[in-house]
Amino acid sequence: MASPTPIAAGQAMPQAAVARASLARLLLTGLAAMLAIGLVAPLLVLLLPFPIAIALGGLGAFILGVVLAIRLRAGALVALGLVALFGFVGVASETQLWFALRHAPEVALPSIAEAPDHPEATRFTFPEAMARADLLGEARSTTPRSAGPPLELSAFAVPLVPPGWTAAEPIAAWLVCQQPRGRESCAATLPPRLTQAFRATPRPEAAQAALTRHRLTAVSAPAWLSATDDISTERVQAGWMALAWPVLAWLAWAVGVAVYRMVSLPRRRG
Repeated sequence: MASPTPIAAGQAMPQAAVARASLARLLLTGLAAMLAIGLVAPLLVLLLPFPIAIALGGLGAFILGVVLAIRLRAGALVALGLVALFGFVGVASETQLWFALRHAPEVALPSIAEAPDHPEATRFTFPEAMARADLLGEARSTTPRSAGPPLELSAFAVPLVPPGWTAAEPIAAWLVCQQPRGRESCAATLPPRLTQAFRATPRPEAAQAALTRHRLTAVSAPAWLSATDDISTERVQAGWMALAWPVLAWLAWAVGVAVYRMVSLPRRRG
């Protein structure tokens, strides 16, 4: 009488092949859904106010996952909906930043000293101004992280002044940058002279350090600026991150699905 072992083994191989094919189809479906969300997000950000785009797009991404889960009878696609929600927010945020940097409102100034008079402007052009790196200030801070040691940062503020400026005059604009501590100072890479700049995140602690150290004064609401090279780099990074978010979100979901299948499949056979 023939042993049933070869038959059982022969049946196991097709089952494994079917499981692999099913997993491949599931992962491809998830990838297609994430790429579609990545294409829709910039359109919503362009056509709608940002909070509305986030609300509609995030809800739509989650609903898409639920609908796919019901139609394809795959519970893992519900998890895809949750991941897609965060993926949509990531794409939308980076897209908004890219649009803001690309289409920044510009103001032409007769002097950099008048930059504080235009708080609504994002981009400034002006006659040549000097970045006084010899009068910079530095402020250090520590940011806790969920894993590993806290991140130590250094913020720098450099007075940006018109030609003929003297230390007796108040500073109207600061050129600022921030970086992890221990690297070469980003202030050292700032251009010594420039004719255009973008509004940047305020670094009042660094500016106060410069005022105290060098016995300077500043206007009550100075302009916080960044060199255009920094803004161009930030715009490129925002564009790449907007493209990368759907793939990164899909990878996180795909790894979770694959690991779950690997762990649960032997139990089903048993």
